[in-house]
Amino acid sequence: MATPVNFTGNAENLRLGPCSVTYGTANLGYTLNDSVSISLAQETAEIRPDQSAAPVKDIIISQDLMVRMTLGEITVDKFNMVPGFDEGKLKEAIGIDLLDKGAELILYPMSTADTKMYVFPKATPFISGDISFARNTPQGLELTFKCYKSSGTEGYSMSYEDKGGGAAGEGGGAAGEGGEDED
Repeated sequence: MATPVNFTGNAENLRLGPCSVTYGTANLGYTLNDSVSISLAQETAEIRPDQSAAPVKDIIISQDLMVRMTLGEITVDKFNMVPGFDEGKLKEAIGIDLLDKGAELILYPMSTADTKMYVFPKATPFISGDISFARNTPQGLELTFKCYKSSGTEGYSMSYEDKGGGAAGEGGGAAGEGGEDED
């Protein structure tokens, strides 16, 4: 017979609000429409021996970690961070090694109640949607950052770590002037 476990939720762990986004050495400014999201897709392979119809193991064989967002401020610099762009002009991007172009990506929740930030040691952006011209919504640059494992034997592709001092929204340089950049 199944036995449910007692509820142990903690309302202090529920947080709302936008985040500041830093890529490499630049803050990316405003994002639109609650668009910043983290997506992890894992693929598995079931191990089924000849003697059984049921799997005896289910092993993760690959994973893709992506961060998606719509930037609200379209500038030449925003285009230039995308592989294939140079001085705001799209040149031939075929054959560009995205791993070679990667830089650190930080999602820094603006809420002072949130003491953690998400750090992706190596990520590369690519344009993943339309630039729309709508009446009620600012033009936006839809980007997907493909995240890669950091180098070394103890490498990781994402960490959830303490904000620490002097970062975005706390008077430091990561959020830009006054920590006004938000999701």
